[in-house]
Amino acid sequence: MKTRKFIILLLLAILTTGVYAQRPKLAVNIVIGGLRADDLQRYDKNFTTDGFRRMLSGGAVFTECYLDYVPSSSTVSLASIATGTTPSSHGISANKWYDRTSGNTEIALCHKKAATASNVPVSGIGTIYTTEHFTAQTLTDAVCSFRNDAHCITIAHESLSAMMLAGKSGECYWLDEKGGWASADCYTSSLPSWVALHNSLTYNKVFVLGAWFGKFTQSQYINSRRSDIKLYDFSSKQKTVTNAVPADWVKELRTTPAGNAAIFEFAKKAINALLTEKQYQGECKMVNIYLDIPREIAQKYGTESIEYEDMLYRLDGSLGEFLTHILAQQKSHDEIVITLCADHGMSPSYISGTAEKERFNSRQAEVILNAFLSARHGQGKWVLGYASGSIYLNHDLIYERKLTVDAIRAEAATFAQQFRGVANAISATSLQNGVFTKGVQHLVQNSFNPRRSGDIIIWLTPERIEEQPNKVADSGSPYNYDRHVPLIIYGGGIPATRYNRRVCATQLTPTLASLLGVSRPNASDAEILNEIKHK
Repeated sequence: MKTRKFIILLLLAILTTGVYAQRPKLAVNIVIGGLRADDLQRYDKNFTTDGFRRMLSGGAVFTECYLDYVPSSSTVSLASIATGTTPSSHGISANKWYDRTSGNTEIALCHKKAATASNVPVSGIGTIYTTEHFTAQTLTDAVCSFRNDAHCITIAHESLSAMMLAGKSGECYWLDEKGGWASADCYTSSLPSWVALHNSLTYNKVFVLGAWFGKFTQSQYINSRRSDIKLYDFSSKQKTVTNAVPADWVKELRTTPAGNAAIFEFAKKAINALLTEKQYQGECKMVNIYLDIPREIAQKYGTESIEYEDMLYRLDGSLGEFLTHILAQQKSHDEIVITLCADHGMSPSYISGTAEKERFNSRQAEVILNAFLSARHGQGKWVLGYASGSIYLNHDLIYERKLTVDAIRAEAATFAQQFRGVANAISATSLQNGVFTKGVQHLVQNSFNPRRSGDIIIWLTPERIEEQPNKVADSGSPYNYDRHVPLIIYGGGIPATRYNRRVCATQLTPTLASLLGVSRPNASDAEILNEIKHK
């Protein structure tokens, strides 16, 4: 009787402490740009059984996953997911910042200061890129540092996206201006043979159709607004259109669902190489995939458009083919773990002409703030610039006028709160001296880095975005439509379960590190998802 009671208690303890998973030999980390968590439910009726549905029904699904920092732009979020910590620790709070230690110079992330050459030479190895601004380890860095037999490959459409996920280690590839896959001299001196072969066949060209044709008729879509997509109408006498690959096919590869198909095909080749080629021998392998195209389409057309909806259906098909391919390469599904998440969601669309202008003009705000400070303290260039919600003040001028930085910050923050569309503004002094445990201020503080963040941090009112050319939607706000993202962990012996507790996207990296049996990245302070543990 005592033995039976002991066994029951032991089983209960196992069930309550977490799901015990296999130690996978291959990890595939998929991050989708701009995908809201609720998109997977909204468009479910037209998904196949092999793509999103396969992961939702067969994986550990965390329904309440949120970003715990603001701004939630792609660059910031990719760095946060990759490092397992917030921008206050990893230091990537924007694509650019003003470095006062080098004479108020504007720093562009991932690019050398004097970049005059083309992005990618004929050899496929770029020379203008740098990883010197990365201060925290990514998961790829940690894996490669911990295990000599580890091999990691990172793939994205854009160089910045790929480098954010990769960090300083492993192989890193992105699309070049000729439609091939390229890298940089900070990662390698030459392309591997399997990449060079893929490029020589101009394989990516096969995915370009010459026009964007809808997968369904209009009645089958949930959304109704459309701009560029062509839908077939069975009630008309519309003739079949023959496609021809356009001269600017690379542009279409970057702006239509063709780009998603191309990146998954290249990812298949990467996994085949990892599993079969001699230079990749070892027991620990990882592939990171970031999809820029969903974010680009959401920004251009809006998430309420048929273009965005059609892109998701085609992405679902490409994902399904990819999953089928890589799962077939494994003796057991327990040997591979596949994760799916997003860098951020997307704001509702701004449609010009339907309401009072709902976009924030950051350049205009700079000019007005500079005029205010000039009227108060004398003419001068008081505002250096603006980047991702951060306003940078000219400290040299402040000292020259024998003023204090804290006082000017307080004046500027109070004045900035008057701008139309600004929900609130807070000074760097308040963020440095105070401790915020909840609310938007807490999210902003999680992103504040004294060396790189601005003097004034602003955030906009709900559904308002910054004014930018060819964008009807954007990300970066503290609101749920931006911060609520999907998080699914599939394979690795992990049972299919839904978890409704609140978690953060930064918890994915330490959890994966635990599953792979490596030390977490050096700055990672997020908790491991205690539902997912290795045996």
